Amino acid sequence: MIDSLAEEEQAAGVWVVEAPPAGWKDVLRADLERALERQGDRWSRAVTAVAWIHLVCFLACQGLSDPGVRRDPRLVFLWAGELAAVVAALRMLVGAGWFGSSPSISVVTRLWATFLILSFNLVMLNALTGWESRWYKPAWGTLSTFFFAALAWLFTPRFFIPAVQMSFTALLMVRFKDYENLIYGVSWWLALLVIAWAIRRPVREA
Repeated sequence: MIDSLAEEEQAAGVWVVEAPPAGWKDVLRADLERALERQGDRWSRAVTAVAWIHLVCFLACQGLSDPGVRRDPRLVFLWAGELAAVVAALRMLVGAGWFGSSPSISVVTRLWATFLILSFNLVMLNALTGWESRWYKPAWGTLSTFFFAALAWLFTPRFFIPAVQMSFTALLMVRFKDYENLIYGVSWWLALLVIAWAIRRPVREA
């Protein structure tokens, strides 16, 4: 019946334009928008909290930084403490099931988990090759660029802004080696605060 109706409309000179089916990325973006509409204020506060936790952690790393010390196990405890604090903040501000609250949030969580695994892997590789050069830190900047670029391809091109920022962050970390923890911490802090503001703005306008 639908086909015959379309044929009649075409015969009458009416062009029927069929909308293309939504791609998987369109579905993923729409799901993220719905998730942020439901819990935008909570996610904004959570991302802000993560930004400050990350900054405090890397300020502490900067304070412990000593070119004469090849290995400092205190850094491992700081990174583990940061991860625990971030997970606790997300659970407290968003909810116990924050990591699987929607398909899009689940994708972002898996990307973040992969980012953390690769970040730790870079530290281990640097340890195996020797601490003469701590190249894993600027490599973190490059890995951060990939993380935000992946989000840009999946959700919105606006994520290319922090991606480019992180690429310059890696260059600054190479140029100013004595302040690489500070540079990395401040760069992520700024990126996360901007993301939190972008999440919060539609909520305030609604």
